[in-house]
Amino acid sequence: MIETCGQMAGVRMKKAGIAGGGLLMAAVFVWLSMRWFRGREIGAAFGELVHSPWWILMMTVFYGLSFWMKAVAWRRYVAREKEDRLSGYVYPLFVSLLVNHVLPIKLGDLARTGMLVRMTRMGWEDALHSVAIMRLLDMVSLLLIGSIGATLLGLSVSVSPWIQVALGLGAAGGLLAVSMYIRRMKTEGGKANPLIAVIQRHGERLSTTIGSRRGVGIAVLTLGSWVLEGAVVFGVVHVLHLDVNWLQAVWANSMTIAGQLFHITPGGIGTYEMTLTASLGVLGVAGVDGYTVALLSHGYKFVFAYAFGAVSLVLAAVTLAELKEWVGLRKIGRKNTE
Repeated sequence: MIETCGQMAGVRMKKAGIAGGGLLMAAVFVWLSMRWFRGREIGAAFGELVHSPWWILMMTVFYGLSFWMKAVAWRRYVAREKEDRLSGYVYPLFVSLLVNHVLPIKLGDLARTGMLVRMTRMGWEDALHSVAIMRLLDMVSLLLIGSIGATLLGLSVSVSPWIQVALGLGAAGGLLAVSMYIRRMKTEGGKANPLIAVIQRHGERLSTTIGSRRGVGIAVLTLGSWVLEGAVVFGVVHVLHLDVNWLQAVWANSMTIAGQLFHITPGGIGTYEMTLTASLGVLGVAGVDGYTVALLSHGYKFVFAYAFGAVSLVLAAVTLAELKEWVGLRKIGRKNTE
């Protein structure tokens, strides 16, 4: 009972932390809007983008290819190239993107998992494992792009020694707590704990796959997909005649996506604009220009998510009831009516 209460308290604290961070970013976004929102200038920039069809096509092709690479990497990780069609991995990615741009919290991965199970007949445990690992690879890729990009671009971020010490102690404390928790849970009444067995099984599967030649290919595909996604920011800054090259656009986009941890609005409205404006500001782009790029690139991603997500739902013949069940909305609705 005590352990359950502790776990519930931990979950609440995590949610409260994410919500607090999201609210803080939302407040900063409101401040940025009050300072840099210029209706005429944004309208003119939108007009320039609309009248640049070849750049919109380039953005769409590269952005679409980034999801194709993610799907190829995902199917390679589960080692089902011969059993499954690639569409069974592409459609769930687009639907996940759609869900994350409709709901205020990130539930897209639940829809992604449910859709994978439906389309490939894979077990839920294996599907959840693959989605979690691909998300982990996404985050590692973003951090790698961020660190390498900062080095190549000559960027330096000063971090207080006290913050470094706090982060180090926090990481060490977290590892110690996890190790003690796992050690304590290894046996229950003299019997092996099934949870630990599951963790060990999936850990061994991850280490075996990532440490192989197949794992190298998966990592390269995932990293490459995020490089291609930078085409959206690059296309917008080029249309607006801003001095930002491809590497800078990829770096700014990666920093922005990494900042979507604090996601409390559909599509991360507010957090996306704040982080991209700040990232472009580090690169020397004026605040009003960076804000305009953030609005246009995010608007484009919303259109892309709705269009390709809706098409994927139709092609995969997914019903609204199935989608609600995967993300838990049907269960919530039932509880509210009881």
